[in-house]
Amino acid sequence: MDTLFESPTYLPFCYSKAKLGAANTQFRLLELLPSASEAQLNCRILVSGIGQPAHEYKALSYSWGNGAMSCSIAVLPAEGSAGEPRALAITESLHTALLHLRDARTSVWLWIDQICINQQDDDEKGEQVRLMGPIYTKAEQVLVWLGPAELVLVWVKPEEHGSDALMEAWQTVGQEARNFGMESYYTKERWPLLSRIMSNIDPDDPKTAQFQSLVRLGAEKLAPLITRQTLRHWFARSWFGRAWTVQEFCLCANTVFVCGTKSVQVELVMLAVQVLQFSVARLMETVYARAGVPFKLLDEVAEEPTARLFSCRQRRRKLDRGEEGATGDQLHALLRKLYVGRNTQAKFHRDRVFSLLGLAVDTRSLAITPDYTNVGEAHAEVRMLTRAARAMITNPSTGRIDILCYSQFPKAPDLADDLPSWVPDWRGNLRPSFYTIHEAVDTHLFSACGPEVSVQPLPTTTTAPSMPHSALGLAGYIVDSISTIATGDAWDDMSWDAARYLRFFAQVDALFDHSLAITSTHPSQRPQFYPSTSRRREARWRVPIGDLFWTSGGGRMRQSETEAARQWAQCVENVRFFDECEKLTDVAERNRRFEEWDWEGKRQRGELGDEYRESMKYMTGKKPFCTAEGYLGMGPAGVKEGDVVVVFCGGRIPFVLRPVKDGLGEGEGVKGKRLFRFVGEAYCDGVMDGEVVGVRQLTGFYLV
Repeated sequence: MDTLFESPTYLPFCYSKAKLGAANTQFRLLELLPSASEAQLNCRILVSGIGQPAHEYKALSYSWGNGAMSCSIAVLPAEGSAGEPRALAITESLHTALLHLRDARTSVWLWIDQICINQQDDDEKGEQVRLMGPIYTKAEQVLVWLGPAELVLVWVKPEEHGSDALMEAWQTVGQEARNFGMESYYTKERWPLLSRIMSNIDPDDPKTAQFQSLVRLGAEKLAPLITRQTLRHWFARSWFGRAWTVQEFCLCANTVFVCGTKSVQVELVMLAVQVLQFSVARLMETVYARAGVPFKLLDEVAEEPTARLFSCRQRRRKLDRGEEGATGDQLHALLRKLYVGRNTQAKFHRDRVFSLLGLAVDTRSLAITPDYTNVGEAHAEVRMLTRAARAMITNPSTGRIDILCYSQFPKAPDLADDLPSWVPDWRGNLRPSFYTIHEAVDTHLFSACGPEVSVQPLPTTTTAPSMPHSALGLAGYIVDSISTIATGDAWDDMSWDAARYLRFFAQVDALFDHSLAITSTHPSQRPQFYPSTSRRREARWRVPIGDLFWTSGGGRMRQSETEAARQWAQCVENVRFFDECEKLTDVAERNRRFEEWDWEGKRQRGELGDEYRESMKYMTGKKPFCTAEGYLGMGPAGVKEGDVVVVFCGGRIPFVLRPVKDGLGEGEGVKGKRLFRFVGEAYCDGVMDGEVVGVRQLTGFYLV
C-alpha cells in the first residue's frame, strides 16, 4: 500500500498547483496514469471548464470509509512541465478503488470529489458542490464502486458463491428480463398487463410462460447466493447507506456497479431484483423453497436498499428523456426516500440536504445553495437545516405543510438544544407519516384545510422585531385544546400480542366514554363538527386506524362504515379470544376453545379483522387523546394536556402545538403574537374534511 510514510521524498501536494480560476464554472479532472499492478498510483490534475470539459471522463461514486487519509497518490506535474511529484493524501477506500480502476496501458480520466475538490477550502467546496449536478450529468459514465470482491470461505468456490458470482447473476437475469421486455410495462397503461402475467392467470399465454421461465432462471442463479447470504452482504456494503449516492446514481444515463473486477449496468440489477421481488410478492416462493432458501431470507429481499435509488433514477431518467408527464423529484420527496425508514448517513447534517440539490427539480425555486461556512458547528448546521425547512414549507409555488410531519423527537443529540421545534433534522430512520400517498396517481383522502391547499406563511420580523429569527409564522385554525391523554404507553410496539391490543382498544374506549360524559355534563360543549350522534360513535373504530383502512388488494382508503366497523368488531373479538386462551394452562382445553370458536374457519373466511389490525400499525408512535369539546384523536407520543390541535392553511391533516409561556401569559409570545412549540402530526376525528374552515377564526401561529 502506498502511504505517505512510504513516499518520504515527496512533498505534500498543494492545490495552488491546479488552482481554479472560477470555482463556479471550472472543475478539476484526474488523469490516472497507466502503471503495473504492483506500482504506486500516479496521476495528473487538470483544470477544465464545466461547459466543455477538456476530456471525456468517468465520475466515481464511492464510500469514503472512516475518512482517515492514510494512503497517498503521487501527483505529477502537468505534461511538459518540470517539477517533482507531490504526495496527495487519500482514504484507504479510494486508494483501493483506484488500484482496481487503473489501466496498465492507457490513462483513465476521472472526476473524484476527494481529489478534484480542495477539501480544506470551504468556499471552493460550496461552489463545487453546486456543480456536482452538471459534473455527474456530463460524465460519459458513472462508476459506482462498491468495494473489492467479497472474500468467501476456502471450501466455497468463489466463482459460485462470492460477489463475483452475484455480479454475473445480476447480468444474466437482468439481461433476460430486458429481453422479455419488462421495462416496456413500466407505464400506467401497461402495468396491469404485467401484473396479470406475474400472477400466472393464463399459463398458456406466451408472455406468461416466458415470465415463469424468467422466474425459474432467477431462482437458479440467485437462490444459492441468497442462502449463503452473499446477496445480503452485497446490499450491506457502505455505499448503499451514503447520502450522496442518490444524486451520483441518478444523473448519468450510463451508470454501472463495479465490485472488484466485475461490472454490470445498474438497470440490469434493477430488473433482476424486481424479478426476485415479483416472485416473492406474488407467492411464487415455492420456486425458491425448492432451492432451500429460508423464508426469513426471502423477507430480507423485500427490504433491500435499491428500490429508493431506482425510483429516483427512473423518475430522473424519464425527465431527462422528455417523456410525457415526467416531473422528476422535488427535494421533499428525495428527503423522504432517503431518511424515512432508512439509516442513511452523512458526515455533516447539512449534507443531508446539500447532497440532493443537484437532483431535486425545485432547487432553483427553493433558492437553497450549498454553504460550508463553519461546517460541523452545531449553530451553523442548525442555520442550514432551518433555512432548508423554511424554503420547503413557505415556497410560493411548491410550499408544503407536510414537511412538519418529519420534525420528530428526540432530535439528533448535537442539535437538540438549538434546532427549532418545527425543523426536521433529517436523521436516518425517521418514522413515516401516518398519511402518505402517491400523489402522482392517488387522490388525496384528507383535506383538513378545506379546498384551499396553499400555505399561508406570516412575516416574523416586520410585525414583531423581537420575534426569534428562527420562528416560522403560519396561518390556520385552532380546533380545540387537549384535555385528556390516554393512560398507559404510546403505541410504540405494534407486534402481535393480544393483551397489548386489548389495552389499545381500552384506551380509545375510555376516552370515548369520557367524551360522552363531557357532553352529558356540559351540553353546550357538544362537538359541533359531528353531523350526528351515530357519526360521533364511529370514532371508536376510526381513531385506532386514523380513518385509513388498509386492504391487501386495494391499498389504503377511507372505508365505508359497514366494512371498517365490521373488521373492527372482528379484530376486537379476535384479540379478546386470544387473550382468554393465552391464560389457559390446559393445552387440550385451549384447543377445544379454538375448535369451538371456529378460529380456523374464520381465518380462511377472513373474519379475524387482520386487515384492521394491519391498519393500526400506521399509528405507531402515537397516543389517543380527547379534547375539551370531546373530539377523539391520535397525537404524537409526547402529547400533553393543554396542547392544542390546529389545522394550518394548506395542511391535509391536523398538528399538535404546545403554547409557550414566556412571562406575557401562556401562548401570548412576543408583542401579542402567539408562540408555540411544534409537537407533531395528528389525526382528529370529525375535522379531517375542512369542517373548521369558515367556522373557526383564522389566526396566526408562530412556531419556535
